[in-house]
Amino acid sequence: MPLAVALLFAPTLLPAIAWLVVRHPTDIVGLSPRVDDIGGPWFVLGLSVVWLVGPLALFGRSRLAVWALAPFALLAVPEAFYLLKFGQPSGPHVYGVLAETHADEVLAWLGPWWGWVLLTIMVSIAATVWACRQWWIADWHWQHRSRLWCIGGLAAMLLMVIALVLAEGQIADARDLEELPSDPLTEDREGLAARLEDSYPWGLPLRLARFGHHLRRVEARAQAVGRLDVGVRWISPAQQDTPAVHVLVIGETARPDRWGLFGGARDTTPRLIARSGIIAFSDAVSAAAATRESVPLLLTASEAYDAPSLMVAFRQAGFRTHWLSTQGAAGTHETPIAVLAHEADEHFYANPVDYKGRGALDGALLPRLKEILSRPEPRKLIVLHTLGSHLHYAHRYPPEFEHFVPALASSDRPDIWHDRHTPALINAYDNSVRYTDWFLDAVIAELQGTGLSATLMFVADHGEALFDGQCRRAGHGFAAEVNYRVPMFFWLSDAWQAANPQRTRALRANRDQPVSGRSAYATMTRQAGFNVTKPGAFPDLGSVPYTPPVRWTLHHGNFDRDLRGRSCSGPSPKLAQVGASAH
Repeated sequence: MPLAVALLFAPTLLPAIAWLVVRHPTDIVGLSPRVDDIGGPWFVLGLSVVWLVGPLALFGRSRLAVWALAPFALLAVPEAFYLLKFGQPSGPHVYGVLAETHADEVLAWLGPWWGWVLLTIMVSIAATVWACRQWWIADWHWQHRSRLWCIGGLAAMLLMVIALVLAEGQIADARDLEELPSDPLTEDREGLAARLEDSYPWGLPLRLARFGHHLRRVEARAQAVGRLDVGVRWISPAQQDTPAVHVLVIGETARPDRWGLFGGARDTTPRLIARSGIIAFSDAVSAAAATRESVPLLLTASEAYDAPSLMVAFRQAGFRTHWLSTQGAAGTHETPIAVLAHEADEHFYANPVDYKGRGALDGALLPRLKEILSRPEPRKLIVLHTLGSHLHYAHRYPPEFEHFVPALASSDRPDIWHDRHTPALINAYDNSVRYTDWFLDAVIAELQGTGLSATLMFVADHGEALFDGQCRRAGHGFAAEVNYRVPMFFWLSDAWQAANPQRTRALRANRDQPVSGRSAYATMTRQAGFNVTKPGAFPDLGSVPYTPPVRWTLHHGNFDRDLRGRSCSGPSPKLAQVGASAH
């Protein structure tokens, strides 16, 4: 019987032990001050022990407790492997990817250890089945009064945890709000549910509930737009039959003043600068400073939940639509975007982790892009949703792109609240921009190689503060001009320019106009040669004449009236200290 007990107890502790090994921080943005173990690895280990003792104390019989313990003992091995490999617990992000992928891609994530992992899982299943049989046969009863003591002790422990977590939340609420404004990186991470969600096995039901919510959102959106008719009208009948490919690249956390292409002092975009056919827009802004809000506004004609997306419009125009992403497939921040991604004919998620971990780089999308371009489909829309320069910046590029030094290492914990390591933080950020430059140049090379009439539009979802001016923090999600200014450019193939000379001239003429990323819907449909009944309130960037719109933002009104010069304005001594030195 002791061996049977150990075979059910020990595996369930593996994920918590894995947390102790990787020391993964609960919150990557490094909120401080914080009671370190609330939500940390030791907290998770303690909750795992509580789980193991709890069913025995509550049920008092091994035959009943085994039903609660066995499923989590079986799932503990893959959970522990995921923690050790990717440094974070599983969750809706990985469940969504698994739902979108196939066996070959899963084996690729496991890497060279896939055989050992599968063997370990098989051994674990066999051991758990044997242990459950022994527990069932023994039918052990816990009748001693120590059972009541244990129940009382566990209840007191849980009440203490609740009180500590609530107290932590009150401490956070009492901090200076000007110093710690709302940030999408930290939202939904406070409170008991968020702390339990990172633990094992307590968090599994919560994670599955989030994934269930994601699936319901996808289904609801599909029903809402399933019968929509966007009213496609081709500008020229000849364009309807011309083979073409149009690509929208959604950048992540990009600010134009760190790009050489937009006048940045550093050599961060050497490949794009050398590329012909690029039209860079110098005064572009986003509609929101958080990905989950800005990307849906990029992809739809209005803010209405049932508004048609870019994928719906292109599908009705006869294009085969594709969504390729290195961002998460599901989760608190990902679901609003994933519901739109599912409207594409095909969707592919290359990343087995969400933005908090180091997983696949944006370059992982290139093989799938190349394969799609090789298909005989005459007309294609391809959306590439990248991770770009999202914190942790060192996670966004391979070692050979560490051009600006010293830079934060991948093993370092970035701190956006204290500026003591600002030069290293900014160097890592600029290195991520150099990798984005390489990636975008590679995408353009693939498009150019097809010889087709092709266009590419790049626009970032939002910017990023880097201790600018009087701002005492980095990151995004708050009211600062740098969080809304974004890089935007077009690449136009020679074949497309030859067929659309007037529109090419119009795009060049408008490149210094004040524009918004919300024009992506109207611009992309017009690039492809068709109009829709309701193109949206933001104008096509190739229109003649172009009338600059009021650049409304989701939470802070008119950008030019209410955000320009706000919060992080003025010269930044810290930014000035970061020179242009490199390898």
